[in-house]
Amino acid sequence: MQADTIDTIEARLSLLASYLTPSEMEEVRQRTLSHAADWQQLVADAAHAIANGIAPQEDAATALAIRWAVLFRNSHAGSDAALDAKIRFAYEREPGLSAHIGAQVRDFMRHALLHLHKPLPAGDTQAAGPKPSALSVAHLRAVHQLLDQPLILDDPLALKILGPDGEAALRANPQQYDNPVSAVMRTTIAVRSRLAEDCWHAAQEQGVNQYAILGAGLDTSAWRGSLPAPAAVYEVDLPGVQQWKRERLQAAGMSEPQGLHFIPVDFASENLHETMRAGGFSWEQPAFFSWLGVSMYLCEDEVMQTLSTVAQSAPGSSIVFDYLLDPELLSAMERSAMQMFGARLASQGEPWRCHFVPEQLEARLRQLGFRQVEHFAAEQLSERYLSGRSDGLRLGGTTRLLRAFT
Repeated sequence: MQADTIDTIEARLSLLASYLTPSEMEEVRQRTLSHAADWQQLVADAAHAIANGIAPQEDAATALAIRWAVLFRNSHAGSDAALDAKIRFAYEREPGLSAHIGAQVRDFMRHALLHLHKPLPAGDTQAAGPKPSALSVAHLRAVHQLLDQPLILDDPLALKILGPDGEAALRANPQQYDNPVSAVMRTTIAVRSRLAEDCWHAAQEQGVNQYAILGAGLDTSAWRGSLPAPAAVYEVDLPGVQQWKRERLQAAGMSEPQGLHFIPVDFASENLHETMRAGGFSWEQPAFFSWLGVSMYLCEDEVMQTLSTVAQSAPGSSIVFDYLLDPELLSAMERSAMQMFGARLASQGEPWRCHFVPEQLEARLRQLGFRQVEHFAAEQLSERYLSGRSDGLRLGGTTRLLRAFT
């Protein structure tokens, strides 16, 4: 890394000018200047690790990755999520912002950040309340209701589930999410939820009466209307998340629909087949499963174990789920976005832990017993859900959706 002077720092910061307001620019300038020496030391430490043959997946590299993620946040946006989104978007568009760091160090840290894993303390899987990622998804679904017209996902409960204070704060300033990064994220979330709901409705027309929402989080689809008998919906998630969600919606005046069932489970440690059967789910009857925003937080073996269980369901069943693409299949800009958001999630104790190549994933699904696999390309989903829009909403490229049939 070249020795930084105030002039070289100012030159780099000038690249942010078209992305930030003057007051934001000054805030970032002060933060960057105050942490300049920290960056010098961290880059030197990374170069030393490379020279000593440290691999990106080793503990020493993980420690560097955690320092990198924290320092990036502290030296740019701090705890301001809206400002952080703007800055990360700028870094995706402006390679000059990181050009002062040698290519070897940049590549090493990119891989270290992708390998970053910070396990939650034992017992946290049962902690009350949703994880930060689930709350973030809920906020983005709510923002979609306020900023984007026409709606991709019409979810009148998306704001209610935030609670009175959360809803009021968001309604007072939804513009904090009016930036390109937030737009891509909420579009991706809205489209995946809409696809799952459309597939469930199509499955019902084929006589399927069981819907299992694996990792339901703060999804409200089962709460928005009455379920036609004999349809049954099973929300499968951590017990603390389920309790928090039920209390929030009940406080908002919502009664639990008849036919809605809650099955507490930890995907990483419990037998899904036995737990769901104990909760009233029938493996002898066809079912539709959705599994959104979960697979990337599990290791590959855990993902395959869950899919193996679903593959044992009755003929006529299917599952829609999303997964992270292998970083090698992404553009440089998309890899940068994956790295940045992955590092942020890891710093919250929710690291991304696996990714897939679509063709290899399909082969494994067929080995598990799925007879048909349908991939949803971004172009296909955009044509279905985004055509004719004038607001420029687009899907992100780091995740993919597919549907597998038994």
